[in-house]
Formats: sequence, structure tokens, C-alpha cells
Amino acid sequence: MSLYVGASASDYGLKTTGLIDHNAAYTWMAWVELVSDTNNRGTIWAAFGGAEVSSTEEDWLGFDTDGTTIRIESWVSSVGTGISGSSLTVGTPVHITITRESATRLRGYLNGATWGPVDVAVSSRPATQRELIGKTVSNASPIRLTAIKCWQAALTADEIAAEKGRILPVRTANLHSFVPAIDGSLSQALQDYTGNARHWSAQGSISADRFAPPVSWGSRPLLPLPATPQYLAPVSDVSAGSWTPSSGSDLYAMLDEETYSDTDYIAATSATTCTLALAPGSDPASSTGHILRYRLLAGSGTVAVTLKQGSTTIASWGPHALIGTTAQNFAQTLTGSEADSITDYSALRVEFTSALA
Repeated sequence: MSLYVGASASDYGLKTTGLIDHNAAYTWMAWVELVSDTNNRGTIWAAFGGAEVSSTEEDWLGFDTDGTTIRIESWVSSVGTGISGSSLTVGTPVHITITRESATRLRGYLNGATWGPVDVAVSSRPATQRELIGKTVSNASPIRLTAIKCWQAALTADEIAAEKGRILPVRTANLHSFVPAIDGSLSQALQDYTGNARHWSAQGSISADRFAPPVSWGSRPLLPLPATPQYLAPVSDVSAGSWTPSSGSDLYAMLDEETYSDTDYIAATSATTCTLALAPGSDPASSTGHILRYRLLAGSGTVAVTLKQGSTTIASWGPHALIGTTAQNFAQTLTGSEADSITDYSALRVEFTSALA
């Protein structure tokens, strides 16, 4: 499969959060198949320093006015400088890279061979406000994308050649986002698998489309990607009971960090239950690796913990006896049957029930 964008000017991928710094060294690459020749300019990828889609403060990788010749451009204060590369053939996937080597130099690569550079100073340009795939202002750019990788660093020619032959990133240092785009589900095809949640969002009608194999995947069979961890932190209070936050009014905001911090917490001085909704997740299609982690601070009495899907109990633990001077960390791994009983990863909740000693 691949990600199909740009059938019309309103069908494109968008990011407004989790953006690269397009004024510093970066590398963006993907396998790209030109679906049809529009005989007009079109975007493969662009990073904009403005709130609107306009050629004012951007780095741009796309097609020249003939619709097939690839081109890179750097725009500062509404002035653009660019250079064109080779002409692509409709229906033939190629590996394309744009890399900012420095605050003054932009370069393109096609199937590992360089073209450019474009020398423009961008240090005074506004920060990135959005990234796009498949759209140039009002023009369509019908393309299929696979193995979309981005680093907040300038990769060398040798590193780019190595990445060309693999779906999984070879270089992990400075990896900003990785969207393999090989899933039949559109939501998964738009997902960043680095754990940084730098996902694309669908604008208009885009799809997870058929995949035309590129020239080389490193002479190895295409294997399923390993499951990438999802961190489903609390995102809202379903019911607070008599639990209170250490500050503010929301319980979930005290518990929403991946790495625990004891400076914010929730507490109860009576027998009571609170319920917190977890961030929506996607089904990993796996019965292993489902872990609920929580930390109980020093105190007295007991706390029981229950994982639920809506009102249905998935698993429960405790009651745990609090210790007067010591905090306790728990990592509860669901059994295969417990994990398989989860059918809606957008409805998961966790309950904490206190009892007096």
C-alpha cells in the first residue's frame, strides 16, 4: 500500500503541530510515484513559515510548471530561488530527498544522485507553521508516497543511499518522524511511528492506495513493521469522586506525563473512586505488550486500580497497601485474553478506588 494524495487541490496531507525547523539542518525523503501529469506545478512536500498556503516563507519540493520535472525552492520574504532536476515518468516510483545542509544551502537527491544546491540565507525566516504533502496553493499534485522519513539533521549522500534501500530508518539519531504509509488503513498510513505523535492529518479525500514496488528494498522481502509503543496517558476526568488534584481542578492533568513527576498528584482522604479517560489509541493487532503503569505515593490506607473499556472491566489490581514513607511503582502486564478483550481503544478508562486503613 501507499498514501495517495493530491487528486485535487483540496486533497492533501497537513501538519500544524510536531513540525520540523525548516530554518535549521533537516532531511525529508520518501518513495514517490507520480500518478498523473497535471502540466502544472505541484507539491510533493513543503514547509511554510506563514499561516496561509502561499509562496512566501517556505522550503518546497515538487514539480515545475510542466508537471513532471522535479524542483526544489527556498523562499524568504516572498522571494524564491530554486533549481530543477530530472523529469519523472508517470507510474514509476522514485526515491526523492530534500535536505537543508545549513541555514544557507538546500539540496535535492533523486535515487541517491544529487541536484542543486540552492543557496539562500534563511536564518531570519519565520519558524515553520505547517507542512503539506500533495498541494501547491490551488494546484493538485497526484502522487503516491511510501516510507516517508524526516530528520532534524542533514544526512550525507551515503546515508541517503542507505535509507533508499530500507523502509525502516537506518539512522535513528535526530529522527524527527517516520511514516511508512504501507498500511491499508488511512489513519495508520498517516501515522508517525517514532512515538513522537507527529502524524499527518487528511484534508479532503486522500486514501491508502495500492503500492507499486520501488526499484529496491535492499534485496530483502518486505516484512511487517514491528508494533510501535503507544502511550495512552489520561486526557480527561470521567468522574472525580472525592479525589482532589494537588493543583488546579483536573485530576487527569496531574497524571498525564510519560515519566512520573511527584510534584503533581491526586489524593483522597476517604473511601472514594475516580475514573479517568485515556487518550484514544489504535488496535496494535497484538495480544502482548499491554502494560498499565502507575505510581502510588507514600500514605496510609489502600488503593485498588481497574482498567475498563467503557463500563466493562478489562483487568483489576490490588488493593495495594500504601507505605508511610515510600512510593511504589507498578507495571501491570495484561494477559493475552485480557488484551484481546479490548475491542475499542478509544474507550479505555482507569479507575482508582481508595479505602481507609
